[in-house]
Amino acid sequence: MGDRGRRPQKSMIDNQAPVLSTFLACPVEIWEKVFSFVWVPADRNAISQVCKQFYKSEARTREKVMVSSCYAIKPDDVAKRFPKARSFSVKGKPRVVDFSLIPHAKKWGAYATPWVALFAQHYPFLYHLRFKRMSISDSDIKTLVQGCGASLQILEFEKCCGFSTIGLQSIAETCRNLRALSFAESEVKHRQLQEEEGTATATGSSSTHWLSMLAERAGSLQFLDMTLVEIQDLDTGVLLKLAARCHTLRICESMNIDQILPFLKACTSSVRSLGMGLHSHNVEHRKRIAAAMSNCKDLTEMSGLWDLDEDSVMMLMPIAPHLTRLDLTYALLGESQLSDLISSCVNLYDLKVTDIIGDEGLRVVGRSCHKLRKLVVLHDDAGFITQHGLVGVAIGCHLLEKLIFYSADMNSEAMGILALSCPGLTDVRLCHVQKFHASHPVVHLDGNNTLNEGIRALLQGCPKVRRLALCFCNKFGLSNLVVTEDGIRYVGKYGTNLRMLTLTNCGNGSGESLSYIAMGCLQLRKLELLHCMFTDASMMALAQGCPCLKYLWVQDCPVSLEGVKALARRPGLHVEVVREIEMQGMTVPWQMIAYASATSPRKDRPDHIDAVDASYDVPVISKEMPHYDNVTKWSSVSNSHGNSPD
Repeated sequence: MGDRGRRPQKSMIDNQAPVLSTFLACPVEIWEKVFSFVWVPADRNAISQVCKQFYKSEARTREKVMVSSCYAIKPDDVAKRFPKARSFSVKGKPRVVDFSLIPHAKKWGAYATPWVALFAQHYPFLYHLRFKRMSISDSDIKTLVQGCGASLQILEFEKCCGFSTIGLQSIAETCRNLRALSFAESEVKHRQLQEEEGTATATGSSSTHWLSMLAERAGSLQFLDMTLVEIQDLDTGVLLKLAARCHTLRICESMNIDQILPFLKACTSSVRSLGMGLHSHNVEHRKRIAAAMSNCKDLTEMSGLWDLDEDSVMMLMPIAPHLTRLDLTYALLGESQLSDLISSCVNLYDLKVTDIIGDEGLRVVGRSCHKLRKLVVLHDDAGFITQHGLVGVAIGCHLLEKLIFYSADMNSEAMGILALSCPGLTDVRLCHVQKFHASHPVVHLDGNNTLNEGIRALLQGCPKVRRLALCFCNKFGLSNLVVTEDGIRYVGKYGTNLRMLTLTNCGNGSGESLSYIAMGCLQLRKLELLHCMFTDASMMALAQGCPCLKYLWVQDCPVSLEGVKALARRPGLHVEVVREIEMQGMTVPWQMIAYASATSPRKDRPDHIDAVDASYDVPVISKEMPHYDNVTKWSSVSNSHGNSPD
């Protein structure tokens, strides 16, 4: 009789149901007002998954949209879901095109035409647009500025191709409200429109007319980035107008003394970030240039220092203590000159150099740059650094968040010190390029001398790491294997927060070690594999794991057609095979590119790229093929260019 007559107790969920129902019953206008204060994309995505009401309300209030792949969704579907968006970022080709790893990359696809049509037709009030690694024509630019040029304030073409100075002239003529214009590292052709003939022809001196027009009409322009873009016949008057108006001006062009002195004088009032060519031909006037530099009190960032040599480095000394960002990638400085300059840069947050800096130069960085957040040390044939330089940086730069490091040697002890000294690291890319130097013995990493324990220490000590690259390459063939199956297992066990992972020449044993990553890295979105011993079993594990995976690139791994088709069966994942071809007397190995998409396979694939489906039966090339040695040589040559800092 104990329980007879008692009403059954409601569960906690049942008790919360009325509250939740009341919570969701708020007027739509209130929720949309609340959502307007949420800016973080991840939070926005989480909101849209709560219920249908939140999905619709969040979409109506979203102003910024980032499309990770131009083939992930149809442009028309974007317009239907986000009718009030005013800022778009669209990415195109895979990142590996930066290293010439994809043959005929210009024909790969990623054409901007359908996206431009979308923005011109549906978003007349667009204020920010960013294209990255897209193919954009002059006619695309003309259509874009005719549709929304009056409202555009920020326009970025990063690492894009296909357009010329004619397209830039269309921007200068129409986009009068531009505050920021960037086409850094893009391929810009120099052409001029012959109005009487209506045709475009290649030109020389007159191809900078667009820049003159931009300086004249874009009265609100504050940011202009033309990094690694050739500008012919710069007019001094145009430079002075831009310098007086912009806080960021990166032109990376050589100037003679008659231009550079008035230009620096104009920079004193506004420019904070400057990219310019301090070429060695100005060495005779270095004292005058140094004096002009000293008057640039607000200048905190320098880049594009082409051919800066030991005789002209003194031009930077007056502003060195004020610099927070310094790019010396193209400077022709030796180890001692780099050390002297960097020892004066005590306020650096961001430093980019090559391995010419040497271990001693990196120790100077550790002793002098205690505020450093980002360090990029790229590969140069004449440079040589080891784990000793890494330790020197680690013990002095405890605030480090991003590290790209090309070394000739590395050990687990150094990686452990890095993890202990820099727990806030979020982006770590360690690349081993086999070099030889009389001062450093050749170390063969095998057995207990692998970097497996270093990887474990790094991921345990730096739980915020979101991006990790472990690249061990050699110009002359495969380097010593330094990350075995145990190391891959540690990545899967401790890299739970990883969003992007790049592995080169990693893994051994059964070839199934990638299953540890598939089961452990549940937040992984991008994965790149080169020269790794991952087999079909690994691809099958990926097909079932990594629920957030949106992009996969595989080259020169012992994967057969069975493994490729296993990935193609994963819902929402499009798989393409780039067939092997002959280039420059060597065989370019086949590769696989897979990307998440909510639409049908693309129609603009070039002839050497196949879409994989259930009926695909073209055999792919694996390690067992007779010309594998030749393939390896080609991949090693391509790999010597290293890992992009982007």
